[in-house]
Amino acid sequence: MNPSENQTPPVVGPDQRPDPWLDWLLSLPALWVGSVLALLSIADGIRNSILHSLDFQWSPARLLAHHLDPWATYLAGDPGHRILLNQVPNDLHEIYVAMLPFGYLPLLPAKIIWATINLVLVLLSCRLVAQMYELSRRKAWLFALLVLTSTSARVTIGNGQVTALVLTSLALWAVAHTSRSRGLLLGIAWAKYSVPPLLAAFLLLRRRWRLLFYSLLPPAAGFLFFYAWLHTPFWTLLWEPFRTATNNVSPGLANIMAVSEIALRHPPLFRPAPDAFYLSPAGGWMAVIPYLCGIALALGIAMYFFARGKQVDGRILMACLTTACLVCFKHQIYDFLFLMFPLAVAMRAESNAARSWLLGLIAYFWYGERLLHIRRWEFWPAVVILSFFLLLALIAAIWKQRDRARWKTNWEL
Repeated sequence: MNPSENQTPPVVGPDQRPDPWLDWLLSLPALWVGSVLALLSIADGIRNSILHSLDFQWSPARLLAHHLDPWATYLAGDPGHRILLNQVPNDLHEIYVAMLPFGYLPLLPAKIIWATINLVLVLLSCRLVAQMYELSRRKAWLFALLVLTSTSARVTIGNGQVTALVLTSLALWAVAHTSRSRGLLLGIAWAKYSVPPLLAAFLLLRRRWRLLFYSLLPPAAGFLFFYAWLHTPFWTLLWEPFRTATNNVSPGLANIMAVSEIALRHPPLFRPAPDAFYLSPAGGWMAVIPYLCGIALALGIAMYFFARGKQVDGRILMACLTTACLVCFKHQIYDFLFLMFPLAVAMRAESNAARSWLLGLIAYFWYGERLLHIRRWEFWPAVVILSFFLLLALIAAIWKQRDRARWKTNWEL
């Protein structure tokens, strides 16, 4: 008898096992074709940024450069029409510290520079998330191509959004291991304050006091900078971004706040004009209900993952929590760029069925939403409710991989 017959076969890692479903996509011809499509997607995003940049915060930065309060300007009805397009100052003060230099530039060069920065941030996030989730070289290449061809990445660049900056601050956790560094990075993410609350609640339950303390420093520094810069009364300046967002942010897609607004307003299931979904909030205490629903769901999800996730790898938790933030609070299609984390989980899935479910659900939000937008269906109540449950299904599919994904190293959240 050959002694080798009694030897145990070597354990093969998930990136080394035969993967028939991905074989063709991971072949060089397919990757090069995908690279061409990614370049076209990037070019379209940059073109839109030059022509439009609907959300680029140049207008608020321009006002700040002249020591004028952009939040007060918007809340006063923008009598001088100095806020262009949809460049409404919805974000916290800290983001405008980074945006302030753009206020000294003419609009066109500022748009080109910001579009380039956004592209670099998206590419950097792809590199960091691929490293965090231990993707092989070709899978990392395919991963980046799927991100760059997504509607979320293209709209982030084309609209001049800050989503890529917030995403990069969390992706940098791949190389940041101390509480101080992770806390400061989380503090940058607070600039888009609809993203970090669920992650912060989870860390609070884990008693990560030091990390959470450091996360408060960037927002506090940004606020104090503009308190000295503008001389606006303390409490007025503190609440202005939230008042602005309340008056301007649309319901979004696939979140409990939009679903609760549908329940409160009782609109028909379908409307001939989907824009009719943009109704003014109900008066009095009824306007608070969607926010209470979002906070309650976020706390419930954070408590669930805290109770069930003590032995779960941090990469699974990061994917679940960043996806869950989308289901709790109002977010637009560019914010679904955070599905980069679930995509990395899908690339690591050992089961073809699990991978197909994950990729199919992500594809709905990254590619299918564009078709809904073209048909003007994306804000129809039936679509919002269906999307809400599909996003919950995506979280469940990620969570199901907690005992199945195999990692070479441990990664703590």
